[in-house]
Amino acid sequence: MPAEGVPLTQKERLLTSAEVIRLANLFVAEGVRKIRLTGGEPTVRKDLTEIVGQLKANPLLESVGITTNGLMLTRQLVGLQRAGLDALNISLDTLRVARYEQITRRKGWERVIAGIDLAIQLGYRPKVNCVLMKETAALATTPFVKSHRLSGAPALAAHGALGGVRHYSSLSHVDEHTGRATMVDVDDKVSTKRVAKAQATVYVGPTIAALIENNELKKGDVLSISQMAAIVAAKKTSDLIPLCHNIPLSSIKVETSLNSSTNEVHILAKVKCDGKTGVEMEALTAVSVAALTVYDMCKAVSHEILIKNIMLVEKTGGKSEFYRKQFTHEPTLETRTMESREPDRVPVATRGYRTDPIVTTEPFVPMYI
Repeated sequence: MPAEGVPLTQKERLLTSAEVIRLANLFVAEGVRKIRLTGGEPTVRKDLTEIVGQLKANPLLESVGITTNGLMLTRQLVGLQRAGLDALNISLDTLRVARYEQITRRKGWERVIAGIDLAIQLGYRPKVNCVLMKETAALATTPFVKSHRLSGAPALAAHGALGGVRHYSSLSHVDEHTGRATMVDVDDKVSTKRVAKAQATVYVGPTIAALIENNELKKGDVLSISQMAAIVAAKKTSDLIPLCHNIPLSSIKVETSLNSSTNEVHILAKVKCDGKTGVEMEALTAVSVAALTVYDMCKAVSHEILIKNIMLVEKTGGKSEFYRKQFTHEPTLETRTMESREPDRVPVATRGYRTDPIVTTEPFVPMYI
């Protein structure tokens, strides 16, 4: 990217989605069987997923691919895969963060690498495009990035500045032979008693809090229904989260309570099993779906509802145990030390959250708080 930037094409001069599809159909009628959408940057178009879906609707077209800078893949690739995207080319001229920012004049190297990881986990064999530039020396003078095969699967290895070599095909949820997404094999693990606790908080405001307290919402008892939703969600976690194990749970306990002074609904979940893998995902899924249920039941009154503080509080029974050390609590649900912790009580943990608006001049860029 030049320091002075580049002139952008006016929107009215860009091809509309209908024009793209019409051109594609004309090409296919003349014998073209593979189409790749490039740019510019195709992922800045809001209608990219729809375009891919319409292209795939042509039975004579064998392959639809895109070439992208990779910045938006973590947000868009799942939808593009559902639309039928077959192939993926990612432009990445360096594996050095500082040099990436120098070349592109923007941050985002981590997002591109995350996009490549996601593509491999979704079963793609992404091609990484890089341009050798003598003056910029984007890839340094020694071998820095190379594409090669590992156990028959494509892999990306980074040398030198990254300290050693990382093979993306060795990811825990990627099969080392095929490169496709796979569930972790826990057959060799020892079966133990596993416990996980999670929490969530929903700020509903004074009006909704009063309606919940008096059980006057038209959709019914918010606390009871959200509690039921949490239990169902915990049992359905493997259906909702890809590659999660289907675990036979021995106990699911959910507490939902209203704090009238803060106008918040507190959700606490404790999940148990006797198995070879932990149940923190089940506990987190439970409180997440319960929080969404609170929102769904209250949204007719107001949309000024804030779901916050979804977090794991504690997990035990596995190789790596976890206890959240610092959090405040409600007086009715006191925090215990590890020595005095009561097994059937779940502590409430809260933390500060930002309410200021996210301001950015860069379109379609995820911001993390």
